[in-house]
Amino acid sequence: MFIGREKELERLRGALKNRKRSPVLIYGRRRIGKTSLIREALKETDDALIVLHEFHAVTPEQNLAEFSRTIAAAFGLPAPPSFRSLPEVFAFIGTIGGDRRIIVVMDEYSDFKMKGSAGEIDSYMRTVIDNLGENIFLVMMGSALKMMEEIISNRDNPLFGRFGTLIKLEPLDYLAAAGFFPERTHYEQAELYAVFGGSPYVLSLLDGKSDLGSNIREMFIPLSAPVRAYAEAVISTEVGRIRHGITILSLLGNGRKRYSELENFMGREVRGSLDKELRALMELEIVAKTHPINRSERSRCFYEIQDPVLRFYFAYIYPNPALLMTNEDVFYANFIEKSLGEFVARRFETICREYFAALVRTGKRADIRNIGTYWYDGRETRTNGEFDIALETSDGYEIYDAKFLKGPYSEKEAERERSQIESAALGIERWGVIAASGFERESEDYLQLTLDDLYSLTLK
Repeated sequence: MFIGREKELERLRGALKNRKRSPVLIYGRRRIGKTSLIREALKETDDALIVLHEFHAVTPEQNLAEFSRTIAAAFGLPAPPSFRSLPEVFAFIGTIGGDRRIIVVMDEYSDFKMKGSAGEIDSYMRTVIDNLGENIFLVMMGSALKMMEEIISNRDNPLFGRFGTLIKLEPLDYLAAAGFFPERTHYEQAELYAVFGGSPYVLSLLDGKSDLGSNIREMFIPLSAPVRAYAEAVISTEVGRIRHGITILSLLGNGRKRYSELENFMGREVRGSLDKELRALMELEIVAKTHPINRSERSRCFYEIQDPVLRFYFAYIYPNPALLMTNEDVFYANFIEKSLGEFVARRFETICREYFAALVRTGKRADIRNIGTYWYDGRETRTNGEFDIALETSDGYEIYDAKFLKGPYSEKEAERERSQIESAALGIERWGVIAASGFERESEDYLQLTLDDLYSLTLK
């Protein structure tokens, strides 16, 4: 079952139907759905012969040999041909294919590229693209983000400017992720998204008929649990290349989010390298650096684990001995259950920001210029703090509180929030509350949004 990606699928199908020789580049983190997207798009190309090959992190010679076997199978050849370079491969395809339309998909091109010498594979691919036959359509895909983005943005790269369609796949947002759990309530869908995020691969592993706790116990805690295995594979293959990457993530997962906190805790061993290693984690889109949209000074910046699965792993799984995980029910009760509500509530803030981003994307809020948090200093009251969700609009700022509570948001709490805002003299244009379980009573004094509004993209 294919869920979400409607816009990307439409673009890809349009490109595949275009008879012009204009290659497609698709990239995104591993397990983000690149292969599923191309397979779904290819279902509407009955007139074409498909050569879909996945490269591996082996030598260029081994990759060429594997590519040859795929080509032999696609064309029904009795034995795989021998190739010394990529131009030879595509010259052969053009010859044997005749006038028939052929779509060649090079999956995980970045694995092939990284095993060649500097610039070698890209140079060969430039020759391929510049000499593609009129009947050959090329799709290239890769997971190494920095490597793939260099192809797009670096003018010195041999492949720069040679793709007619560029598609970067991001994790699914909360709206698309809900499609994996149609039988659950919006509250339960939000809980699952808060912990397991938007990777289609991860979401497909979950039991849509079970609640959050059951999925955590089955998918995260046992040593061989599939979502845990996914997290540890990411850590091994991506984070493990960064000298102090695991240490940084373990600190972020346990609340140390300021640069100064990371530096002080890690001490001399990272002096001079922390900036570089944080940048490397951000390039992998595992860590994000954020600051309030109204304040950008370094003291207001903090870092957080961007991937919800890794965030949960480093908050609960990594710090605890494996021996304690042999009984998932006991481990869940002792180490996760008591603070899980707070963990989900923090992630709910992200869902709320995604709601406003979706309003912008669908054209319902063309006035929004930026989305984030809002820092205030109440000089007269000597108080300061941060509001969960803030919008910078063409008219000023709007701020919202995100409340992921099991019961309705009380009017008493609303009065306290209103008093805080008035005493801070923020001068904002609009204030609202997004309450997962609704409100005790309706009020016209502030904007009220519920999960029903978020999942239906209601505009108020």
